[in-house]
Amino acid sequence: MHSQIDPHLYQNTIKQLNIENNELKQQLQNLKLELEKQVQLSKEAFEWKEKYDRLHKQNHSLDHERKQLLDEIKKLKDEIKNLENSVQQLQEKTKDLKDYDQIKANSISVQQDNLELIRQLETFNQKASFVIKPKTILDNAKQYYLVILQWDRNIQNLQLTYKIEKDGLILEGYGETGDKKIVYQQIYDLGKKILKEKERPMISLKESYMTLTFEV
Repeated sequence: MHSQIDPHLYQNTIKQLNIENNELKQQLQNLKLELEKQVQLSKEAFEWKEKYDRLHKQNHSLDHERKQLLDEIKKLKDEIKNLENSVQQLQEKTKDLKDYDQIKANSISVQQDNLELIRQLETFNQKASFVIKPKTILDNAKQYYLVILQWDRNIQNLQLTYKIEKDGLILEGYGETGDKKIVYQQIYDLGKKILKEKERPMISLKESYMTLTFEV
């Protein structure tokens, strides 16, 4: 004797299985979406880590270059001090001369020497206040040429302009230090490089530097 399956019970069972099947499909779909999201987040995290490592390495390199520039500035300031001592010695020599004609002749010579020394002092002051450091970098298979301009932190209200003419980068700056006006102008030779400005210059008045980035 065979038992009979209750049709109503059978239909309910099938219905329940379909419901569970749909729920499992939905859970599987949700898991797939979550997996894709996690993969994307992992990829972005890796890219950010690479970018951070690259910037950290670049910052370390710039810090090393900054220390070298500070050493160069110190050497230039020492040269300025030596020139100032020379001026003082020349002025003291004029006090020891007794003959008027000789004093007059020497005075003209000393004045000329003083003017030349003052000109040299101004040149050295400019070199000591503004230093250019070029650098070539590679980023994503592209070559960039950086021109880094640093200046003395004592310079206030500094305004900088730049333009490229032929093979030269013309830099001009106006500012002040104490009660003295600063006028800076320099033509930096770019050689035969064909450059295209990549972005607006990065200027930090607080850190006293400007970086111009060009695509080679």
